[in-house]
Amino acid sequence: MLCATNAVHAGPLDGYTDEAAWKAQLAEIDASELATVTSLGVTAAGRDVSLITVAQVEPDKKPAILIVGNVVAPHLVGSELATRIARSLIAPSAEQQSATTALLERYTAYIIPRPSPDATASCFATPYVERSVNTRPTDDDRDGDTDEDGPEDLNGDGLITLLRVEDVEGDQIAHPNDARLLIPADRTKHERGVYRVFTEGYDNDHDEAWNEDGPGGVEFHRNFPFNYRFFQPGVGPQPVSEPETRAVADFCFAHPNIALVLTFSPDDNLFYPWEADSGATQARIKTGLLPDDAPSTKLLAERFQKAHGGADAPESATYDGSYVRWAYFHFGRWSLASRVWWPPKTEVTPPSATGEGEAPKPPADDPRAADQLNALRWLDKQGIAGFVPWTVIEHPDFPGQKVEVGGFHPFITQNPPAAELDPLAQKHFAFLTSLPEVMPRLAIHNQRVESVGAGVFRVTTLIVNEGQLPTLPEMGRIAEYPYPLQVTLTLPEGCTLITGNLRQQIAPLAASGGTRELEWLFLRGDANSNTVRIHAAAPAVGEATAEIELK
Repeated sequence: MLCATNAVHAGPLDGYTDEAAWKAQLAEIDASELATVTSLGVTAAGRDVSLITVAQVEPDKKPAILIVGNVVAPHLVGSELATRIARSLIAPSAEQQSATTALLERYTAYIIPRPSPDATASCFATPYVERSVNTRPTDDDRDGDTDEDGPEDLNGDGLITLLRVEDVEGDQIAHPNDARLLIPADRTKHERGVYRVFTEGYDNDHDEAWNEDGPGGVEFHRNFPFNYRFFQPGVGPQPVSEPETRAVADFCFAHPNIALVLTFSPDDNLFYPWEADSGATQARIKTGLLPDDAPSTKLLAERFQKAHGGADAPESATYDGSYVRWAYFHFGRWSLASRVWWPPKTEVTPPSATGEGEAPKPPADDPRAADQLNALRWLDKQGIAGFVPWTVIEHPDFPGQKVEVGGFHPFITQNPPAAELDPLAQKHFAFLTSLPEVMPRLAIHNQRVESVGAGVFRVTTLIVNEGQLPTLPEMGRIAEYPYPLQVTLTLPEGCTLITGNLRQQIAPLAASGGTRELEWLFLRGDANSNTVRIHAAAPAVGEATAEIELK
C-alpha cells in the first residue's frame, strides 16, 4: 500500500484527509499507468465528482466492480477506505500482488471515493458538525426563508454538540447506567422527563424550533428514486435532483459492465444481510429482497464477515431514497454495503473490592441507548476525549432555566481512530480481491458438430456458469437494466443456417453449474473454411469462446 504522505486535518478528524490532501492523493493515483482519474460531473459548489478507474486494458470491455465511498458524508471512513483501495490496486504489497493481478485480469475497478464532495468538504470546516447535506439553499422549515437557523458553537470548543435544558415539559432523563447519556422517559415505568434536548445553537428565527434550517441542502443517500419520500428535510425537490446524484446514476446506467456495487454506508447489509421477502416475487413494486437472490447475498455476507472478523455490529441504519438499495432494486446489481467500523463491545469495569468485603456488583444495563452506552465505555477505556462534559451556560432563549452544553464529539462514534484506517482497508481489500472466486464465470462445454446427411450439419453446445453466483440477480432480470446473456454462432462463409438464430438471448444461468443447451442446423454449401465459432457473453459477466472444426 502506498504511504499517505500528504498532510491531513487536525482536530476531531485528526488523521483524516481534508480536501487539499485528498486532491493530492488523486493526482498521485492518476499518475499510475493502471489508473485514470476523471470527473463525472460538477456540483453546485464547483467540485468534481471524481471517478478512479483501475484496469489493465480497455476498462469498459471487462466486467466491473463499482466501489462508492461515503454516501453518508459524515461517514468519512468510507472515503478513506475507497481511496486506500485504489492506492492498493495500483501499488499492492507483496502479499496482495497475486490476488490483485487475478482481480484486474478479469475485472475493472471503478471507484467514486467522495460521491458528495460538497457535504464531505463541509465536515472539515469549523466548528465541526456532522453535516450530511450539500450546499443547495433549502427552506427546511417552510417559513419562506432558507438556511436561516443553523447551529452555533456556544461554549467555544470548536464542536457542535447538544443542549440539554431542564424543563418540566421535558421528555428525556439521564441514563441509569451513565448520567452523561439522555434517553426518552418511559411513562409506563413511571419515569418523568426532566430535560429537553436540542442541537447546540440559538433559535435564530424565533419559531421555537432550534437549528431546524441550517446551511444546505440535500443528502446524497436520500436523493435516489427507491422509496423516495417527497417533502422531507434533506431529500431534495425530486429524486436525483442534485448534480452529484445524477452524475453517479448516469454513470451506472452508462456502464452495463458493472456487475457488483460495494458501498461504504451505515446502511449495512453485510453484517445484517437483507431478509428474503416471501411476498416480493408477486408484489408489483419490489421493496424486499427476492427469495431467489437470498442464497447469493448470504454467501457474499459470510465471505465478508470472515474477511472483516468484526463482531457485535450495531443494527443497520435504514434510509429512504438510499443509494445502496437503489443499486439493487432499480439498477439491478448485487449491492453490498459495509459500515466498516463501530466502537468495539466494551464491558463495564467492575469496582474493586474493599477491605470490608466483596465489591458491589454494577447495576444491570438498561437496554436503551445501548450503542451509545457502549461507545462511552469504549472511549473511556481507550482514553479518548470523545465526549464533552455537560457544562452550564447562559442561554437567552431559556431565561431562568438551567442550560448545559455537552455530548459526543462529532464523527467520533462512526469513524475509527486514524490508526485503524489502514488495517480496515486491508480487510476490505482482501474481500474485494476474493470476489473473483465466487463471481459468475462463463464456459462452453460439450461443443460438437455432426453430419446428419445431405450436407446438413448439427451444432450442439452447453453454456455453463462455473461461478458461485448466478449470472444475474433475479432483481436484475426483473428490472431489465443489466444486459442479458447472448450467444452468437459464426458459421463459415457459404454456409446457410436452417434452424436456430445466429445471435440469441438466453436466460440467466443459475449459480454453481447452471447450464443451457443450444442446438443449430446448417447447410454447409460451398464453405471455404471449416471453423464454427460459438461465443457467449454479457457485459457484466464476461465472455467465453469455443471453436469447432468441420470434418
